[in-house]
Amino acid sequence: MSSETSGSVTLLDELLPEYAFRSRYARTIAADPPTVWASLDEIPRWRLPVTGLLMGVRTLGAKRLRSGPPTLATVDGVEQVRGAVAKFWRLKPTVAPIPDPAAFAGFTEPGWAKAAMSVRLTARGSGTEVVVETRVQPTSSEARRRFAPYWWLIKLGGAGLIRLELLSALAWTAERRARTCNKPANA
Repeated sequence: MSSETSGSVTLLDELLPEYAFRSRYARTIAADPPTVWASLDEIPRWRLPVTGLLMGVRTLGAKRLRSGPPTLATVDGVEQVRGAVAKFWRLKPTVAPIPDPAAFAGFTEPGWAKAAMSVRLTARGSGTEVVVETRVQPTSSEARRRFAPYWWLIKLGGAGLIRLELLSALAWTAERRARTCNKPANA
């Protein structure tokens, strides 16, 4: 559940409680939470053309992570948080080695930015509210100064479009899965 609406602490709250930059997108999907959760790993790549294009441009000349940032924490069926510590503002970002969630939460070396993205599900009637929230906390005032222009550029362009496309593709996948699972056997 969202800490904004329920007062409960989320995994994202535990991993990155303080942040200087934040974006939040939400959508209600006409499928139950288990169906939506199962659909997270089943989104066809062709449903994410903007994401593929923008990530391809972003990683030109760099080693590309096939699956995105590492998963920091998961409560199955409820929330998954991925994150990284990096100098995102660089053309070829330097990524800090973060071996586990505790290392991410405790990272304080100046000159970096800690970024975490959460996908959180909440049952809403016969559907599911999906919230995609991104938080970033620079580890120093210089890192904040360097990261700010990058954030506004990606928030207004790339990152916002990627989050909206993810929610749309997830809705398509989950609702299709729900229809398939709910068909009578003789249909």
